[in-house]
Amino acid sequence: MKTKMTPEQLAVKARLLAETKARMERDEATPGFAEGYAAWKKEYDATVAMYKARQKANLTQAELAERMKIPRANVSRIENGQNVTFATFARYLRGCGFDFSLRIFPIGKGKRSAAKAGAFAMA
Repeated sequence: MKTKMTPEQLAVKARLLAETKARMERDEATPGFAEGYAAWKKEYDATVAMYKARQKANLTQAELAERMKIPRANVSRIENGQNVTFATFARYLRGCGFDFSLRIFPIGKGKRSAAKAGAFAMA
């Protein structure tokens, strides 16, 4: 059975997100912030994608853990971005019934110009 977030939990999450956004706006002027943020954002996006895959598969953490043959607490750690390797990412998605492809393009090239700059996908 899936559990939904309570209104209190949603309020806490919204407050934390607002605080994080305010902190990030302050930190943007810090040397090296943009590079660090870009790296963090990619990890965060991957974590969100994994969570969304589990939700679309209509699986609880316990059900996914059973499919992956790992403790449920490990699924929670994975979803929180703790020590997620490429292999773990792939295994998690397969456990949800999904696969993925990897897109590689030169650094500094936007998504639109990536194809012209030699981007390629790996599936």
